[in-house]
Parts: sequence; C-alpha cells; structure tokens
Amino acid sequence: MPNDGREVSGWILSYGNDHGISPNSLHLGIGGNSGNTGQLVLQIGDNPQRTSGKTITPRWDWQHLVLTKQGNHLKVFLNGKQELESKGKIGTFPDLFFGGRSDNQHNWEGRLDEICIFDRTLSPKEIEILASPNL
Repeated sequence: MPNDGREVSGWILSYGNDHGISPNSLHLGIGGNSGNTGQLVLQIGDNPQRTSGKTITPRWDWQHLVLTKQGNHLKVFLNGKQELESKGKIGTFPDLFFGGRSDNQHNWEGRLDEICIFDRTLSPKEIEILASPNL
C-alpha cells in the first residue's frame, strides 16, 4: 500500500475491543493521506487526534519497531531510536491485534515479522541492542 493510498496507510498494532474502538484503546500505524504521510502515528482511544513521529518510513524497507508502556506513558522506538511519546490512559482489553485496528479499518498491507511481547518495559539500551543488525 503506498503511504498516501488511503487515510491511514495501515495500522500495525491495536489494543482494544473487537469490532470497535473505545476511549481507552491504543492504535499504532503509519499515516496516510489524512496527514503525517509515511510517519508513525499513535492514536489513543476514539479521539482522531494522533501523535506522530518525524521519520518517513519508506515502503518496502524493513524497520524495527518497539512500543513501550509504563503506567500512562507510551514511547515508540524506530530502529532503536525513540521516535515519539505520548501519555494516555490505556484500558485493559481481552484482544491485541497485529496487522490491523480493532475496528477493522485500514488494516496493514504488508508483512509483520518476529513479533515479541515482553512482560516488562524494555530499557532504551535493550531496544537499541535488539534493533542492531548484528544481533
């Protein structure tokens, strides 16, 4: 999917209720023609306002992405470097979605590989090591 092919190029990760979005849900994707084209975007809840990164993610290039949550503080790292951060109350939901958003809007068109979920917040140094091509 070209980065400007639709409103949101694609949602990578979503945490919320199946078949909908709620005030305390979380959505991470790549911006499209509605703004922040090719940049990471983080949406908390059903508020259309999104926090965006600065780096353009080129189509067909492998990227290393990490989302951390510590309390209400969220950080997103792209290729080992912090790209964006936001604060927001995230609820507890039974479903975690990869490759799409919980309401099935603007699903990912591409490949996700080697997904890991940790039971703790990784440090920036650990994230940098994981993103290293020499690993």
